[in-house]
Amino acid sequence: MCETSVLPERGPSESERCSSVNGCAVCGGKFGLIRHYSWRTALCSKKCVDRFRTRRERDRRWLFRAQVA
Repeated sequence: MCETSVLPERGPSESERCSSVNGCAVCGGKFGLIRHYSWRTALCSKKCVDRFRTRRERDRRWLFRAQVA
């Protein structure tokens, strides 16, 4: 039979962890009873939803300007 060595258990690295488990994608805060989503991104409040949408819109406009230039 094959000899296999047993590797010690290790926890997931920071890149392997899901960001929605850790906190809000915008502010990093903890989630309350209600979790808001925008484009499959977990957010903690309506305020963060507005920030996220504003940031996406700003990035979209910037990208459009870069393509035109």
